[in-house]
Amino acid sequence: MSAPRLQMAFGDVQAKRLQTPNDFVSHMVEHIAWRMGCAIDLRWADKNWSLLGRALGTRIRSFTARKTAAAALGMIDDGSAEVLVRLDAGPRLELRSAAPVDRQWFLASRCEQLPSGQPLVELLQGLSEGMGAEIRILVCTFEDPHHTWEGIFRGVGTALSRLFTPPVRPAEIPSAVESGTPGDAVTIVAHSAHRCEITRRTAESELSATIDFRDDRPFSFRLEEPPGKHSVPSGALAGLQDLLRLLADRGGFSLQAVFRCRRLVSSHVLLEDTGMVVGRALHEVLVQRMRAVGVNGAGSSLQRPEDLETQDIRVGVSVEGRKFWRFVPLDSDSETLKRRLVIGHTVFGGLYSEDLDDFLDGLSWGLGCSLVVHIRRLPPPEQAWTMIFERLGEALRAVFEVNPYRRGLPPGVKANLS
Repeated sequence: MSAPRLQMAFGDVQAKRLQTPNDFVSHMVEHIAWRMGCAIDLRWADKNWSLLGRALGTRIRSFTARKTAAAALGMIDDGSAEVLVRLDAGPRLELRSAAPVDRQWFLASRCEQLPSGQPLVELLQGLSEGMGAEIRILVCTFEDPHHTWEGIFRGVGTALSRLFTPPVRPAEIPSAVESGTPGDAVTIVAHSAHRCEITRRTAESELSATIDFRDDRPFSFRLEEPPGKHSVPSGALAGLQDLLRLLADRGGFSLQAVFRCRRLVSSHVLLEDTGMVVGRALHEVLVQRMRAVGVNGAGSSLQRPEDLETQDIRVGVSVEGRKFWRFVPLDSDSETLKRRLVIGHTVFGGLYSEDLDDFLDGLSWGLGCSLVVHIRRLPPPEQAWTMIFERLGEALRAVFEVNPYRRGLPPGVKANLS
């Protein structure tokens, strides 16, 4: 390998060359550059990972900072972490774990070609020193070391992007609406970079929905059932309408939908199918917008450092063609969370908590996304579900924000949606 070389510049994130003695270390540096919107040319022969981190941090700190602190939620499938970076606090790395994660076991576990996580800790320590910045990391899940470390470095890269990435004037989002094509089950009636009309038919029901990021038509969600059939009580329907309205308002889009029952339809089917169709409509808009002007493709309700203290529930979404979602307790265990939130609670005039859980399942399928709900402190079920839909909407708004650095590209460094 030639003499050490590190060049980074904001621009084409696909213009990348990374050569270090370890491919996984290279991959983590790649995650930072990708999220910052940087092309990178890295050639590094030394296994002194702290030194590499300092070189990377020094280069990043040479960019003009737009603020002094930023927070982010980094995630991919079953790996997630929360990150805070402060430029005004002096060099320091703090790596803690949430209650369900055994920190020592995680750090001692092998990861790809690495015998443990120690080289990655050294890389982060060097990054902190090179930037002269404090980096706080909370490891929230640990089932696959690869995914957990990716979640960490995605979070670091996103926080650094909020600190250093200069805004670029985006191209105008095209407004032309294209006619879709009929399908066996799903028909895309029309779609564009801001709007989608969709219909999904099954043997049980038909659901038609329109979402629009420009139109401010009032929210509507109707349930049409055969005489004598009632899949949900009227109070529960009103509760569902309120939650969907909240999701759309926080997400920055209008929503009109009609669910027509052909045969017996349970509340489970109503919520899961609604999630699927809303998710699929969002996916159609996202792909069009991604190709036309570029979007973040990933986002969370964690936007500011103070959100780490004020949000008891935070939600992250990453659209990469995957279907994965999870509740993550930060102060207890999954079994306790399941009993206190997910199973056996009746809320909002008759909605079952299990069915709201199914809505998230359907949404992740339709959107093709990983979705994670971090719970710092769990309020009573009805309040918690309100927060979940609020934070999900905020995360979706961030997903759809225009990002010219990622034109034509989803958030994953593989640059595909499958």
